[in-house]
Amino acid sequence: MSNVISMFNSSAPDIFGGFGDADFDIQTTPALFHVLKDLDNIDTCFTDKYVTYRTDTNACLGIHSVRHKAVAPKDVIKTAREIILRSGLNTEGISEQIAVSHDGARSFVKYKLPAHTYETPDGDNASLGLLATTSIDSSFPFVISAAAIQAACTNLQVFISGEVAVFKGNHTTNLDLDKASRTIVKSLDFFEAERDVWKEMYSNSIEPETAVKMFADIVSVGEQVNELFQEGHSPYNIGNHLKRHNTGFNYLVNCYRNIYCPRLGNTEWAAYNAVTDYTTHADNVRNKNTLASVQFKRQQDSIATLRKYLKAA
Repeated sequence: MSNVISMFNSSAPDIFGGFGDADFDIQTTPALFHVLKDLDNIDTCFTDKYVTYRTDTNACLGIHSVRHKAVAPKDVIKTAREIILRSGLNTEGISEQIAVSHDGARSFVKYKLPAHTYETPDGDNASLGLLATTSIDSSFPFVISAAAIQAACTNLQVFISGEVAVFKGNHTTNLDLDKASRTIVKSLDFFEAERDVWKEMYSNSIEPETAVKMFADIVSVGEQVNELFQEGHSPYNIGNHLKRHNTGFNYLVNCYRNIYCPRLGNTEWAAYNAVTDYTTHADNVRNKNTLASVQFKRQQDSIATLRKYLKAA
């Protein structure tokens, strides 16, 4: 029997339950527009584009060329499940958390594999995590990335030691499930490499000024904060002098100063945990329809900044 299947047409054993907010169907139809020539004369014009929409709400999820094959999020999730189950990873106790944003145009599925759990430098436990993402609006392809999930604080800890995407696919090709499943096993190698980085972060001290500059870069107020340091302001007072109140910056500084430093000291490990706390839990997003997408972007954007400031990276 061939292991190559039509992309997202898999039949993984149903050990996960339903599909949550991703449980909807889609349809594709030619895009058209109306030209109003006068009050009694309207022309209907077709384009070479196609619209993909939800059949339950009629929400537009994306506009594509005729060659693009739109795939319903729940079908992508079925494929992600089958890849993981075929991988050889120990899936005992596996859990799945599904989130969507932009009316369902973008989907994010977090898997926790507690059978692959290791102790962190500060005595907590972290389990292997896999994050599957896909989009109908072409924001990103189908990707499965490796991460870790801490037990105590449930932070999704992004890996900063190297490449974290263990599988990438697009929406127009066939997929060799066995090959994809073998690729997923690389996540264990990434986990081992990241544990070494964690140990070094735990041992490395960091100046409060450096940590605050890193937080500022993550929330895009780095230039302002550098100017305030030059004016002589102290690290933990700078938030009061920003041109505009920045909830994200204050969240990061508060997490670092009042939650992680008392327990972990002025270390890179404390600063790193403050960042992963922010990217996982901070929900200062006005439009809750985009919350999952914003959190994902924060996690991805934070990787480069962490690598810039932390010596362990």
